[in-house]
Amino acid sequence: MKHPRRSALLGLLLVPATGLALVPPASASPGPWPGPFPGPFSGPGRFVEEAPFAVSGEVAEILAATPDGRTVVYTDSGAGEVGFVDVSRPRALRELGTVQLEGEPTSVAVTPDGAYALAVVDTTDGDFAHPSGYLAVLSVAGRGVVRTLDLGGQPDSISIAPDGSVAGVALEDQRDEELVVDGVEGGLPQLPAGSLAAVDLSGGPADWSVSTVDLTGLPGARFPEDPEPEFVDVNADGTAAVTLQENNAVALVDLHRGTVVGSFSAGTVHRTDADLTDDGVASFTEDLTAPREPDGVQWTAGGNLVTANEGDLAAEPSGGRGWTVFSPTGGVLWDAGASAEQALADAGRYPDGRSDDKGAEFEGAEVAAFGGLSLGRHRFREPTPYAFIGSERGDAVLVYDLTDELAPRLTQVLPTGEAPEGVLALPQSDLLLTSDEDAGTLSVFRFTRGR
Repeated sequence: MKHPRRSALLGLLLVPATGLALVPPASASPGPWPGPFPGPFSGPGRFVEEAPFAVSGEVAEILAATPDGRTVVYTDSGAGEVGFVDVSRPRALRELGTVQLEGEPTSVAVTPDGAYALAVVDTTDGDFAHPSGYLAVLSVAGRGVVRTLDLGGQPDSISIAPDGSVAGVALEDQRDEELVVDGVEGGLPQLPAGSLAAVDLSGGPADWSVSTVDLTGLPGARFPEDPEPEFVDVNADGTAAVTLQENNAVALVDLHRGTVVGSFSAGTVHRTDADLTDDGVASFTEDLTAPREPDGVQWTAGGNLVTANEGDLAAEPSGGRGWTVFSPTGGVLWDAGASAEQALADAGRYPDGRSDDKGAEFEGAEVAAFGGLSLGRHRFREPTPYAFIGSERGDAVLVYDLTDELAPRLTQVLPTGEAPEGVLALPQSDLLLTSDEDAGTLSVFRFTRGR
């Protein structure tokens, strides 16, 4: 007599560790495994570094990927192009080609069907009084521009809703950092004010349209007449979380209705365990009071927000020098305090030469779950949610177990190439990548399940 469960388990145990992809049929709804998983993958996973990949152009800044996790798209503002990389073999990445664009591509996202890469392109060219830019719609298969849409401002970030119905574009209309305002070099306000573009993705590219959402006058912003939106992430409801970095604030926008539904100040850190002295010694003993000034932002599975607090406008020293978990109403649920920079120091990655400036500059943020295993209709391990926080000056990514969003737990510090700008998680391919702006490389890490 055959035992279906025993046969299924035997087949599972014979699958090699690499390339393991055990998922239920599309029609199945996995339930919990009726007993302990007897296979070899029982402990927590880890990320293992693979060889970095040098892009063909000048720099790599922001990353996106096709839904199957096999093709990565990156922006290269230096060369004015968008590149495509085959990542199906993590130890042998291969460039598929580039698309030249008029202007500086600043961010990119891929539609959920994998058909199009949406690159936002800055054409301001230093004319801060007249910011401009457009959305370039690229065919992923053909690697060519199929349409462009004017955005009416200088774009800095784009994110697409998971269902592909709408996209949000942060139009920063950035300030002139050499212009003195009220005695502050690069100070605010500097008009015109930035805004958020809502892109209706209904139908095909020929049907897509752009509308503008006003972000001025929001509660919590330091300079409400000049919001300076920096980064955007859109959740399953079509709500965009937008960081107003220089304003030390976050705005929430319903993209379907084109309305602001909330905003809050990111607040101020008050610490006695910072390193503010450039003396070649990582010593976290000094007083720091500074606005967080968040850059990267991500929605969590629990409906909260993760921000990477880089700093920017405030007088030095500035920035939160860590990262924070916020509720959607702005409550601080958890803050890294000194622990993030201390973790870099413990790993030999803390940039003490930046101590009197903005420290390690935590800029990029990513949230994703890795490591779930299912067999048929049974799930015997839930995936582990992680937060990945990129340190631009520490040349590293901090990996946190985000199972408890009120108490994230550091699991690894991963060394990257110089100045990681973008962080991209590909759970479907068991990969984590960073785009290392100054190095012109992609750093590649492979998730390995525990044994």
